[in-house]
Amino acid sequence: MSVLTPDPVLRLLERAAAHCGPGAVRLHAVLAADFPAALSRRPAQLLRAADANAEDLDQLLAMAGFADTEDLRACAARETGRRLPVPDQRIADREGEPGDRTALRRILAREQENLAGTLDALHANGALELAARAVVAGRRRWVFGDMKSIGYAALVAADLSAALRDVTLVQPGMGAAVTALADAGDQDVLITFSFRSYSRHTVRVAREFHALGGTVVAITDGYDSPVCAYATHVLAVNTRSESRTHSPTAVTATGHLLASLAAAGAKGAARRAQRRHALTWALSDGEGTTPADPPERTAP
Repeated sequence: MSVLTPDPVLRLLERAAAHCGPGAVRLHAVLAADFPAALSRRPAQLLRAADANAEDLDQLLAMAGFADTEDLRACAARETGRRLPVPDQRIADREGEPGDRTALRRILAREQENLAGTLDALHANGALELAARAVVAGRRRWVFGDMKSIGYAALVAADLSAALRDVTLVQPGMGAAVTALADAGDQDVLITFSFRSYSRHTVRVAREFHALGGTVVAITDGYDSPVCAYATHVLAVNTRSESRTHSPTAVTATGHLLASLAAAGAKGAARRAQRRHALTWALSDGEGTTPADPPERTAP
């Protein structure tokens, strides 16, 4: 009985490239020109050499039956009997000179550590669940962030608004804060963000909201953050970074999870989200119709 042998790696890539477009064809050419040594280069280096993009690479690998570049490297190593070195992880500096050999791997590892550590801790101590319950129970929800945290606040407010009513994004500045605090009540909830260097304005807004008897949910970088003195619920987030600014990775994820859990626990959230979707469609180009699932647009 004959044994079927697998197609060579380059042959698989060549066939796949023919179905994927010019970018994939160029990628195959770059790999074939120095196979398998070319696989010792970083994916970004291969893309630059082929004048291709990440979508071209993903399509090529999927069409050829490889999970990712690591899978491709492993198959090529088995086929050729060669041990391929791990791609150099250093990042070139502005002039193109080789830089830190471990920068890319170290930065990725730090962000993965931040995200995993934060989510594990918030799940283990129950803080995220309690904060989400407070958001749902609030009569009105106010979201505030100053300096870099303006973006975080905007994202959370947008997510909450899709499922809950009475959500207000408080713009930074004295006037907006005064207006919000004048309208807020003791049954309301404030979600605020505060990270080093801590905005005094954020702390003061949290202080005054707390004085009203409202519930403050603070997303911050530790229990020693100044805003914690006025917070009912503290969501401590890892923001360590390899750069000089704090990392936004776990902050953004925590804000999204808080909004998602609040939406999951709110009555009528799914109905409200569907209605918003239908109205958005009707007011854009749906010509007065409000389908639950609008048809996909075709390219002109």
